[in-house]
Amino acid sequence: MCGGALVVEGSPSVSERMRRILAAAAPGLQLAAASTQAEARFMLAAQAFSFVLVGMDGPDGGGAALIRQVRRDHPHIDVIAMSETDDDRLVGAAIAAGAVGYVLTEADDAELAFLLRSIERGGAPVDSRIARRILGLFAASAQPKPIAIQQPVPASPAEGKPLLSPRELKVLRLIAQGWSNQQIAEAVSLSVNTIEFHAKNIYRKLSVKSRTQAVHQARQQGLFN
Repeated sequence: MCGGALVVEGSPSVSERMRRILAAAAPGLQLAAASTQAEARFMLAAQAFSFVLVGMDGPDGGGAALIRQVRRDHPHIDVIAMSETDDDRLVGAAIAAGAVGYVLTEADDAELAFLLRSIERGGAPVDSRIARRILGLFAASAQPKPIAIQQPVPASPAEGKPLLSPRELKVLRLIAQGWSNQQIAEAVSLSVNTIEFHAKNIYRKLSVKSRTQAVHQARQQGLFN
């Protein structure tokens, strides 16, 4: 993980725990903490960060407003939301505000460290339970579409070739099921680095920055049909 990380959390115990996990996962990472959104805004204006962890169920009204501001004023900073449980309201608010990941603090230290380490590889840490929730939210909000005959993979107008390769499409289908990169690698007998390479290509081709956005965009384009 390059750059610094800011943990925005009203609970001192949760804040200290997340900083401890980050310090162990990425030795040398510059860490800072803010207990309120006002304090976080001040620190974001004064210091450079590569990503921010935002507590969604904090004492000053939740983190969605802060996430929106960071995405608007500091678009180079990745924002990962966090909460104790997978509450639909909090998850929906975080994703709508622009969070590229979502972790649950009820998970154990090892699981959180595994998810957060994906940031340095360009990944987006999303708890598997959250991934399932997000897919449910997308399905519930999807609008009916006219029935049409479609190719298995839409073709790129510029090149006349499939937008995603068969391997990339298979990886994306497993991502949509909430599988981690490690689980996908084991399932298809490839290295984790190779799966991450495919994931980055998927993000680039779909013009997105996270797993959740990739799944949403793929559904919008009919890639799973």
